[in-house]
Amino acid sequence: MKISDIVCPSCGSSYEVAESTSVHGKPGRIECAVCAGLLDSWQEPKAKVHRLVLSAARKYPRVPAPPAPQLSPFG
Repeated sequence: MKISDIVCPSCGSSYEVAESTSVHGKPGRIECAVCAGLLDSWQEPKAKVHRLVLSAARKYPRVPAPPAPQLSPFG
């Protein structure tokens, strides 16, 4: 089994994806549980399971970096 992380390109929600290496599935697609945007699609016959880990609404907001300190001309 292969486990990886993906992020919804539409809303930024985080998912874990478990992909079986021994069980054959079928081609498919899955939509985001939060925004219904396309989350993932595949053409290979794979069995995949997607689990919502953190919705975009629960993530910490981005905080801008503070400005660089100003150097005093008086040293």
